[in-house]
Amino acid sequence: MACSSTLADAIVRSARRCTAFTAARRLAIWVGEGKHVTPKQVLRPVDVAAVARELDFPLPARIRSAADVLALHRPWTLALAVGFLRIGGGHVRTGPALEQWPDADDDTIRELWLAGLATAFTAALPDANKAGTATFARVMLTALATEPTPPFADLWHRARKALNDEDADAAYWFLTAWRRQDDPLAPWDPLIELGAADRHGSQVTITPLGRWALQETQARAPKPITPDLSAGELIALLTGVEEDDEWYAAQPWLIGRTPLHAARELLAAAATATPAQRIAAVELIGALGPEAEPAWDDTAIAPNLAVHARAINSEDASAQDSAWLTVEYAAAGLTRFGPDEALSRLDELVPGVGLDSRIRAVECGTHPATADLADALTAFLASGATPTSSRAVQLKISLNRMRYPVWRRVLIPATANLGMLHEVIQIVMDWDGDHLHAFAVGRKSYGDPFCSPDLNDEEGLRCSAAVAPKNTITYRYDFGAGWHHTILCERVLDLSADTTYPVCVAGEGDSPIEDWTSGPESTPFEQDTINRRLAELAQLTSPGWAAKAP
Repeated sequence: MACSSTLADAIVRSARRCTAFTAARRLAIWVGEGKHVTPKQVLRPVDVAAVARELDFPLPARIRSAADVLALHRPWTLALAVGFLRIGGGHVRTGPALEQWPDADDDTIRELWLAGLATAFTAALPDANKAGTATFARVMLTALATEPTPPFADLWHRARKALNDEDADAAYWFLTAWRRQDDPLAPWDPLIELGAADRHGSQVTITPLGRWALQETQARAPKPITPDLSAGELIALLTGVEEDDEWYAAQPWLIGRTPLHAARELLAAAATATPAQRIAAVELIGALGPEAEPAWDDTAIAPNLAVHARAINSEDASAQDSAWLTVEYAAAGLTRFGPDEALSRLDELVPGVGLDSRIRAVECGTHPATADLADALTAFLASGATPTSSRAVQLKISLNRMRYPVWRRVLIPATANLGMLHEVIQIVMDWDGDHLHAFAVGRKSYGDPFCSPDLNDEEGLRCSAAVAPKNTITYRYDFGAGWHHTILCERVLDLSADTTYPVCVAGEGDSPIEDWTSGPESTPFEQDTINRRLAELAQLTSPGWAAKAP
């Protein structure tokens, strides 16, 4: 944004002094050298009263979770997003950015403030992803930026229409947030606290800081995918799209191209791309079907594609190729999602004890990203963060609508995806796997998209993201017979070095026969038999889980 030095100074000054960052900084100073956090990564209810005194907000009559106290949860999520706080080992401590604020240089202040804006609505919209909340903030600013400032009713409709045009999920979150508030202007509170908007009675107006932020976020917003993009531009954009949505996002580019033509363009771009971009290209080509397969015939001599080509054309990969692909997917995870996801990918695919042994195991692949991956993961572990790959979730899987209780308690790595959880449920409930199934997680449904194209891919959502302590998701098997299961996350715990995961630790009730019209008796609950089958499943699908160390 081109602006006078006076205006630029005023913008930075407003960012430094805004209520949101002031509260987040006070909260971080109060946390100091460390406070305990719950498995949901928030302060314990017992600490909320002390924080309320520090930040001067009224306490609700009953506190179930600190996440329910919006006056606390907003500065909490902001402090974590910008680095005022960091969580690791069951504790929260001050982060490196705390000392920078508010005395850092102007560029640092602006970047930290924009990072806070991108997550400004996270506390109020817990179901929204990071990209969604950033879109939400940008569209809310757009609605406010109209001249002259629209009356409240027009502002409401303008924001809703803009969200519908750009992001249907964001529109849903907008309406949900609005309905939760007694005050119809409350959804703009995060922008007001950040200094991007002002409230005057029943009217909300945008500030100079808000106008600057709108121009910056519009300039940084992902470029729309259009037919005229190069394949390199396409795969770069796809790495910023939710993995479940990549195929749909690419449709405008694919229109007018035959599958073979599109595949050849994608492979040509992927040959010199990053691991994340290359995997986006490979997976998009796979979705194009058999017509695109001849494109792989030209890739045997491209070093960064030859391994992918061999993996597609051969069921038996060499140890060297397996190691190369492991680093490829871990490096892609590092770029797209950060070191925790990269470590999870490495950990579930490679047997070993600790990071060093796993890195040694993949060095034979000679992937060029191996050293950088090792450095990033070493730094991540040294920071004191608690990696998802060191944790397990304890789930109670109950079969609904039974005359007698039928349930199984299992421990499964937090990194396991819903596809693995489906396999676990099939074993512990003694289903035969011949029917369709679906998980319901919030408003989304997951399953096998090959069998049910309208479902999100269950392989793309980890248990750590799907479940939280004391919360439930559901699983439906055999849409005709309708076997409904409730899955309760009872707790999150450390992995044991001498346990093979997943494992069934308790249960009650015999499993009903899947085809109840055939007349056989129920299948008795036999924990030892179940665990033998679970151990075989782990060895076949995720060898890194067998007797793994945290």
